[in-house]
Amino acid sequence: MFRYLKIFSWFLFTFAIVGIIALLAGMEPTVTTARKALGLMAMQVGVSSLILIGFRLNKAEQLPTKALLYGGWALIIVLVVVGQVWLNV
Repeated sequence: MFRYLKIFSWFLFTFAIVGIIALLAGMEPTVTTARKALGLMAMQVGVSSLILIGFRLNKAEQLPTKALLYGGWALIIVLVVVGQVWLNV
């Protein structure tokens, strides 16, 4: 699960950056407004950055692996729930 968290965090970060660039280039989202999409991608960058910083802290032995694993997946679950609520309201 630890390895999957790292891979998923990088995907989350990369897709958010690509999405932000696409929005800034003038592409329009089909499901929601550009403002909501930009906010959601900003949250994605924030969550994935926190998790990736956690991996650095874990490597420096300043953050336990178990805390990173549970905290990282919890942040991702919260992001998914908040994102779904935000897009549908």
